[in-house]
Amino acid sequence: MIYKESDLVLKVSENVDPRVWDEGFYQSFLDILFKSRDYEKEATEVALRFLNSGEYKNIEDLARENFANNPIIRERFNNNFESMRNDLDLINKLSATLDLATGTGKSYVMIALALIMLASKKVTRVLVLVPSLTIESELTQKFVDIISNEQIIASLGSNFIAPSILNGDSTIIENSIAIENRNAIYSAQETRNSIIDSFKNNGENTLVLNDEVHHVYYTESNQWKNFINDERNNNIIFKYIIGVTGTPYKRKNKTSTPNEYFSDVIYRYPLRNAIEQNFIKDIEYISKEDMPTDKNERWQIILNSHDQIAKRLKTTFKEKPITIIVTATQKRADAQAKLFKKFLKQKRKLTDAQIDEIVLSVHSGSSAKVDRLKLKHVDDPNNPVEFIFSVSMLTEGWDVKRVFQIVPDEERAFNSKLLIAQVLGRGLRKPNTWQDSWGTPTVTVFNHEKWSGNVQSLVNEILEIKKTLTTKVNPDSEYNFELLNIKYTSEATTVETPKLGSYNLWENGVSLPTDSEISKSRITLDDVRNQNSRDIETEYTHETFSIDEIAETLYFRFSDLEDTNFIQEYQNLWPVNRIKKMILTSLKNSGNTVITKHLKNKFLSSMNVIFREGSKSVSYDTQPSEFFNIKTSQLPKVTNDLLAFKKNKVLFYTDELKNSLDDDPSISSFADLTDTLNGYKHEKVTNKYNFKTPQFSITVSSSPEVLFLKKLISPEIAVSIDSFIKSTDTKFYYFDYSWKKGSHQKNGQFNPDWFIKQGDTYIIVDTKDDLQISDPDSENIGKSKAANRHFQLINEHYASIGSSVRYKFTFLTPKNYDVFFEKLVNMNIMNFKSELDVKLSD
Repeated sequence: MIYKESDLVLKVSENVDPRVWDEGFYQSFLDILFKSRDYEKEATEVALRFLNSGEYKNIEDLARENFANNPIIRERFNNNFESMRNDLDLINKLSATLDLATGTGKSYVMIALALIMLASKKVTRVLVLVPSLTIESELTQKFVDIISNEQIIASLGSNFIAPSILNGDSTIIENSIAIENRNAIYSAQETRNSIIDSFKNNGENTLVLNDEVHHVYYTESNQWKNFINDERNNNIIFKYIIGVTGTPYKRKNKTSTPNEYFSDVIYRYPLRNAIEQNFIKDIEYISKEDMPTDKNERWQIILNSHDQIAKRLKTTFKEKPITIIVTATQKRADAQAKLFKKFLKQKRKLTDAQIDEIVLSVHSGSSAKVDRLKLKHVDDPNNPVEFIFSVSMLTEGWDVKRVFQIVPDEERAFNSKLLIAQVLGRGLRKPNTWQDSWGTPTVTVFNHEKWSGNVQSLVNEILEIKKTLTTKVNPDSEYNFELLNIKYTSEATTVETPKLGSYNLWENGVSLPTDSEISKSRITLDDVRNQNSRDIETEYTHETFSIDEIAETLYFRFSDLEDTNFIQEYQNLWPVNRIKKMILTSLKNSGNTVITKHLKNKFLSSMNVIFREGSKSVSYDTQPSEFFNIKTSQLPKVTNDLLAFKKNKVLFYTDELKNSLDDDPSISSFADLTDTLNGYKHEKVTNKYNFKTPQFSITVSSSPEVLFLKKLISPEIAVSIDSFIKSTDTKFYYFDYSWKKGSHQKNGQFNPDWFIKQGDTYIIVDTKDDLQISDPDSENIGKSKAANRHFQLINEHYASIGSSVRYKFTFLTPKNYDVFFEKLVNMNIMNFKSELDVKLSD
C-alpha cells in the first residue's frame, strides 16, 4: 500500500518544560541565520525539542507515542509495534531523521543544531559525517563562513566562543566541530587513530550529524551503524544523533527497490512545498513525446532544448545553462560523454580542447579525476561547462546552480524514489544571482517516453500530489443498455517467392516512403508548480548519404553472398552505374530529394531476399468469428489523479456521486475537488434527469469532449435520447485497427469515446479537435477505416436476422456539433457525415 509520506512523520510533543529546555533563548540566532526560511527554523526547533526536552529517552519512546496516536502508522506496521520497532535503527539512542528536500538548505540546519548544542552546553563536541570528500569540502566552507560572522556568533550568547572546525586525522578537542568523510571513520576503526581516541568516554557529550543519511541503508558495505553502536568496544557511547537527507528511502529487503520511507523522520519539508514557496526551481518533465530512436538524432533534440533554454536565459541570467546526463554506471558515463563529445564537435565545429572544456564526466572513478576538479568552478562567471555526465548514485555534494536540464540516460538511473529525488536534486538549487522579477526558474527533466508513465508516477509520489478519485457505474440504473461487438480471427495467406538467382532484383526500383532531411519532434512537458502543460516542437536533421555512396554500398554487398556464382551474376546484372539509375528512379517515384539513414536502410533491406534460399510472405485478413454482447453495467471503474482536474480534465456529476464513493481516498479527494477554493475543474449537473447515463460521473479531458458533453446533457438534446455512456479508454468496447507510422505498420486497439442509444439506433462518436480536418493523424485514418468496416459488419448482421437495430459511427469535431445534434434531435442521424469523416475516407 502507498502511504502519504507526511502522514508517516513522527510528531514530537510540544510539551516542553522551560526549566529543562528554553526554546525561546535562541530565537534571535535562528532568525538571523534562516531569515525568511521558516521551515529551516521549524526543523531545527523540532530536532532540538526531541533531543533536549527530556520527554523521550530514545527514538523508541517517540515511536511508541506516535504508534498509539497515529492510525496510519499503525496500519503501516499491521497494528504491531514490534514490527515498527524492528524497522527503527539505533532504538536506544536519541536518533532521528530530518527530511528536507534537496536544495532547501540542509547544511544550515546542521550548522544551527551544531552551534546551539555547543552553546547550550548539551554537548562539547560535534561530529558531522558526510558520504564523500566533495561534500566534506563544501560543507566545511559553509561552517567556516558562518562562524566567521560576528553577528551570528554574538546571538548565541555573550559567553559563547566560536568552535574550531576540524578535518582529517585530528584529535577532536572540546568546543570543536569535526567534519569527516564517513570512509575515514570506518578506516579509523581498523587503525584506532586519534579520531577514535577523541571520542573515548565522550560519546554522550557529542552530537553526531549524518549528512545524506540514506546512504546508511542504501550502501550495504558501510560500517556506519557499527561505529555509532561502538561494536569495536572503544568505550564510545553516543547519545544524540540526527540524520538529514532529501531522500529518506531505503530498501524493504536486499532485493527490493529503495522506495520505503524511513520510520524515524521527525520533520518533513517536501519538494512540492519548496517549489510552491519559490525556494527552489520548478520542475517540468516529459509526459508525452514523439522522438526518434537514433542516438544522434535524439542528441540533436536534447541539444536544441539546451540551446532554447540558453536563449531564454540570455536576457536575464546571462550565464549558460548546464545539462546533466545521468547514467547508472561510471563506465556508461564515460562512454556516453565520449560519444556526445564527438557529436557536439561536429555540430559546433569546435576543437577537441574546446569540447573538453564544455563537456565533463563526473564520478568517483579515477578516469574522472580531472573533471572532478573542474566541477568546483562551474558556477564561476563565464565558466564554459555546459554538459555534465554523472552517475546517479554518486551525485550528492554538487552545489551547482546553473543546472537547467536533466537527462536520465537509462531507466536504472531513474527507477526509484531515492534515485529520482537524488537526480532532481542536482538541478533544483536557484542561482545566487537569480532575481524574482525574472519569474520562477525551471529545470527540465528530459526523460524517455517509454518511461514517462513510471517517471510521472514516481515523481508525483515524491512531490506528494498523488490523490486519486475512483468512480464507477450504477449497475441498477435504468439507463444501462447492451452493445454488440465482434470477435475476429486472422486468416493467413502464404506467397512463395522464387529462390536465389532467379529473383528479379530492383526491376521496379525500391518502394520508398517519402522522407526529408529535416524532421520535427513534438514533446509535451508538465510542470509541477502550476500543473500546466506546454507543447514544444523542435527540428532535427537526419544523416544523409550521396547516391554514389549508396550505389557502391549496395554493389559491394553482393560480395556477402555465399555462392560465388551468384556474386558474379548479380554484379554483372547490376553494375554501379545501373544501381545509381535505379536509386534515382526510386527517389523520384517516392518524391524524395535526399537519402536519409532511414532510406538507406530501406535500400539495404531490399537486398535481403537474395540472401535467402527462398522466401515467403504472409498476408493476414481478419474475419468476424463471433458476435457478442457487452453490458454498460459492466463498465470498469475509472481512477483519475486529482491533479488532472487542475489541468485538462473536468468532472461532470450529479448529487448521486457522493453516496456512490466507497473508498476513503476517493471520499477525501471528492471533498477536495468540490471545494471551490482548491481550483479543481468540475461541473455539477443540477437536473439528474438530463444526465441520462448509468455512470455516477463522467470525466472528460479536452475542450471538444467538454463541449460535446454539455450539449448532450442540455434539456433539448437529452429529451431526444434514451441514454449514453462515456466509454473507458481501455477494457470495455474495443476492436483492432492498423495504421502506418512512417514506413512501419502499427497495430492498436480502438476504444471509441461515446455510445448513445436512441431507440434501435446506437450512435458511436469519437470526438476530435477541428485541426484534424485539415491535418488528420495517420492513426485516425486507420481508426476510421477499421470502425466503418466494424460497424458495417454489425449492421449487416442485424439485417440478416431481420432486426431494425442499426449502428452509426462518426468522427466528430466541434465545427460539426450543431448539425450533428440537429440530425440527432430530428431522428435522422444515419444520414449524417462529418467533415472529418469525409477527410479520413479520402
